[in-house]
Amino acid sequence: MKFKILIIFLLVALTGYTQNLNELYKKSIEAYKNKNFEAFEKLNLEALELHPSQPTILFNLAASYSLNSKNKQAFELLSSLLSWNAELKLEDEDFKSLLEEKKFANDLKKKASFFSTQKESSSILFEISNKYHVEDVVMVGDMAYLTDVRNGFVIKYNLKTKKSEELLSVAGAAFAIIKGVDKNSIWVSSSMFPNYSKYNKEQNNKSFVYKINTQNRSVINKIEIPEEAVIGSMVLAKNNKIYATNSVSPKIFVIDADKGVLENSFEINEAFNLQGVTLDHTHQHIFIADYIKGIVKLNLADFSDRIWYESKTYLLKGIDGLNYIDDTTLIAIQNNSNPKKVIQLTTDANKVTKVEILDNALPYKGEPTNGKFYKEKGYIYISNSQWPFYDKKNTPLVEQWEPQRIRIFNPF
Repeated sequence: MKFKILIIFLLVALTGYTQNLNELYKKSIEAYKNKNFEAFEKLNLEALELHPSQPTILFNLAASYSLNSKNKQAFELLSSLLSWNAELKLEDEDFKSLLEEKKFANDLKKKASFFSTQKESSSILFEISNKYHVEDVVMVGDMAYLTDVRNGFVIKYNLKTKKSEELLSVAGAAFAIIKGVDKNSIWVSSSMFPNYSKYNKEQNNKSFVYKINTQNRSVINKIEIPEEAVIGSMVLAKNNKIYATNSVSPKIFVIDADKGVLENSFEINEAFNLQGVTLDHTHQHIFIADYIKGIVKLNLADFSDRIWYESKTYLLKGIDGLNYIDDTTLIAIQNNSNPKKVIQLTTDANKVTKVEILDNALPYKGEPTNGKFYKEKGYIYISNSQWPFYDKKNTPLVEQWEPQRIRIFNPF
């Protein structure tokens, strides 16, 4: 086996787990070198209890299954991995027994082809200048409001006149955006983030949530988050509470939208890196995407009442934007996959029963991030945010920046 390197940057959110995970990984490799394949399998299974979607460990577990003549299990796991990385290479000698079974070999080739094929179910709704690094979008009538990471702008786009303008700027990179209770207000989150043009290392991850009047371009309220945070997604419930996810630590912030204050925060201990959040139609439950683990459904009356959705056939890893459509349907933006995609999930109880790829491998180098669902308009989303176009020092490679395209799916 060509040893895969354990990718430490994926473990940033796993403080307290990293050392144990690395130890298990090293032990598993020693077991492999000693041809103790039963121990190799056992140690990879233990490692996955700490990090349920680490690609290297999943790949090595599939190899251990093949080496232990568990070809059906190896096939099922590799099929799941291909759903996330369609360019997965299986030339290793460790998979010899698996690939000698023609049915498994042919089916794996078909799956790789299926998951890598470009698919375009949406169309361009509008686009704005490539001088912006857009992250999120919300529609209010014929107006779209967008957030800009690089300079903290809140951008207004008129769908009738097809013109955009900068509404105002906030302190820090602008991330999440939602509509307020009244038609003239929006809520925006910001964070002192390394990609922000005026980044201050001493204020790293200092975050705020703003209530903004879209008519007179003023900040009505500015709520300071009293800990390091990057709020990448928010929703406003009927009880006028804003539920916001923190990707720095697995917490949900609860903001009283009437009083304009941070009311509370809750930690999801078993989570890793929280991203998209969405409400069901009753506003009694929220769904949250964990970039590492998958999707969780929480009862707003009791956060301890929660279920994690399971899928044995599709790897629910690297989901950023997440939107509720109806009781059995979610739309997810998967931008940590290869290729990047937008998927429709059909759910039942605590399982994902079907995954349909809506957009896949679009001809953009930027990455999809967040979107919103509107029953009458359809689902709109940011299709090519500028995240890939920074160097290692977070300096923007502006010559590579693309016009920011907002795409739409017809009503479901």
